[in-house]
Amino acid sequence: MIVLLGATAMTLAGCGGSAGTYENQPRTPQPIDITGSVNNSRVLISPSAFGAGPISLEVTNAASQSVSLTVQDQNGHPLADLQSINPDTVGEVKFDIGPGDYLVTASQPGIHPAELHVGNERPSAANDVLQP
Repeated sequence: MIVLLGATAMTLAGCGGSAGTYENQPRTPQPIDITGSVNNSRVLISPSAFGAGPISLEVTNAASQSVSLTVQDQNGHPLADLQSINPDTVGEVKFDIGPGDYLVTASQPGIHPAELHVGNERPSAANDVLQP
């Protein structure tokens, strides 16, 4: 019995007292899929309003020629590019986007840009189960 109590005391002593002093870092929000299309007259993105965080932007080219797209902030600074999407194909880019208003512009003149309205950051994915 004394040996068992001694072994238990040594095991508990080895655990250390700092086990509960580390704060969990918040996880990033779950990535969301944003889809769209570009034709000879405009870029369409859906949804056009969502919360900040990681996104996957997938755009189908329904225009008659190859098109490159750029996501840019209000000052015209590029945030992400979809390079040379051929007609009837899909381009994809993954990136983090912060709160603010953005334009998705096409490389071809005359194609009207899409507007994106990004709100506050989406909730953390910390309590989501079965995510990649």
